[in-house]
Amino acid sequence: MTNLSQLLSSQHQVLTELNAVISQEKQALHAQQADALLALASTKANLLTSLKQNDEMIATQPDIALLKTDAELAAQVSNAKDLLAQCQQLNAENESLIELSLASLNRFSQALQTSRNASSLTYDGKGKTSSISTLGSNLKA
Repeated sequence: MTNLSQLLSSQHQVLTELNAVISQEKQALHAQQADALLALASTKANLLTSLKQNDEMIATQPDIALLKTDAELAAQVSNAKDLLAQCQQLNAENESLIELSLASLNRFSQALQTSRNASSLTYDGKGKTSSISTLGSNLKA
């Protein structure tokens, strides 16, 4: 039982750190700090790996049935599930921020292409603008 309790405590600690990293990621997205986002993504990946390893270790414990019958262990599992749900919610919010940023960058890119050379503006097969003319570029004299 002590081993399960220690593993659950470790899992709770990893989830707490993951929650903090995802919150920092949200702040970096708002501040548009690309370098911070790269560092946080690396930390987040490491924490997710630790989370998976802890989960696998918990699953291989011989007294895993105690997670449902022992009140203290069940409470630890419930707390871990609540923390995981918070992490998933924050991560979904960050995903929305990233999608909005990408859409904004695409609109900005199209505006730049339009202003760069409006007379040679064309559209590709997906409806995106391009100012690079390909008409007649494959002709041989």
